Amino acid sequence: MKSRIFRTLAISMATVLFSTGCMMSRLVDRAFLGITVRRPTYIDRKTTGVFLLPFTFVIDVATFPIQALLVVILGDNFPWNEPTDALGNSMAMLDTPQFKQLGETEQKIAIAELKLLIEEKKLTPNTALALGADGHWTLVELSADTRNQLIARAQQPEAPQALICVR
Repeated sequence: MKSRIFRTLAISMATVLFSTGCMMSRLVDRAFLGITVRRPTYIDRKTTGVFLLPFTFVIDVATFPIQALLVVILGDNFPWNEPTDALGNSMAMLDTPQFKQLGETEQKIAIAELKLLIEEKKLTPNTALALGADGHWTLVELSADTRNQLIARAQQPEAPQALICVR
């Protein structure tokens, strides 16, 4: 009898810990645990989150039909409709060797221009960026076919060095 209760309790806790898809469970996860987000709001409160998850799970089960209807109507990320972090993703380009070779003033120009391009929403999935030696960005619009070719080429392993046979 005891082992059955503990087994049921362990399975329930595992289910609660890994089913953070409902609103209340996601709220606790975002605030205390950080399973689905990069950093929780309250970093040193993991025990609080683990304690609250069973209660939020019960609330989520009770309100599941309402939550499901809201998600169908308002989208998968409801109520946290966060835009993609375009600035953070684009700033990864600043770790390239071309950027590091620029002088300090050119780097500042490149960062400012990149932020401006992002704010003005001039970057699309079919836009390629080239960084010039003066710190200015050149935008090139790609066709879908060209974009797919570039992605395929970027995913290939590096070409081996030329082999030379000496006899």
